[in-house]
Amino acid sequence: MSNKAQFNYILDVVIALAFILSTLSGLVFMFAGSGGYQGGSNPNFRTEMLGIDRSTWSDLHALTSLVMVAGVFAHLVFHCF
Repeated sequence: MSNKAQFNYILDVVIALAFILSTLSGLVFMFAGSGGYQGGSNPNFRTEMLGIDRSTWSDLHALTSLVMVAGVFAHLVFHCF
């Protein structure tokens, strides 16, 4: 396998993993209730999902989404130039 093909394969795997993690964390937020804490008046708000704090889910979602966007950008640059 050439270096170019190997780089492309690794980049595609990184994009796929970031997509999966971003999607899963997004689904957690979709089913965990929305609207914020609201001083305790929102019965659907949960601070922990699957044993992980909501802020950790938010950080994971943001980070994996940024990795995915950067990977797609690198993929486009790699194939266009």
